[in-house]
Amino acid sequence: MKIRVTKTFQYEGKEYEEGQKVDLPDSVGRSVLEKGFGKKIEEETPTIESIEEPEEERKKPPEWKRKIWISEDRNLSVSIWPPGGKFNSPSVTLEENRRDDSGNWESDRIYLPTGSALLALSAHLQSAWEEIQEIKTGEKN
Repeated sequence: MKIRVTKTFQYEGKEYEEGQKVDLPDSVGRSVLEKGFGKKIEEETPTIESIEEPEEERKKPPEWKRKIWISEDRNLSVSIWPPGGKFNSPSVTLEENRRDDSGNWESDRIYLPTGSALLALSAHLQSAWEEIQEIKTGEKN
């Protein structure tokens, strides 16, 4: 059971301090919760937003970036980031920025493949554009 320690305690000769996140056997975890020495940590599904990059990695600017404005309240950008941190080769991101109903900007970022799959993705995007053009001109039924 995953617990966040709220009051320092000892278990099997080891001291657990306030603020620590620990994984304890279920029976011990229940006892810690009952005695008020900790709070259960709910399992989270990791998302892109919850993955923290080291401070020094966040400060590096992208090596290449292109932004496309969809409207005054929405844009997309593609960036190439230098190797570093958890990536030992350059990485590519696609980021959507949009203004919410309150006027605040929100963004979502996804990491794209960097090998031949990136080339295949670009070919599919071009094919989609060509398909849309055919539909618009009425050539497609």
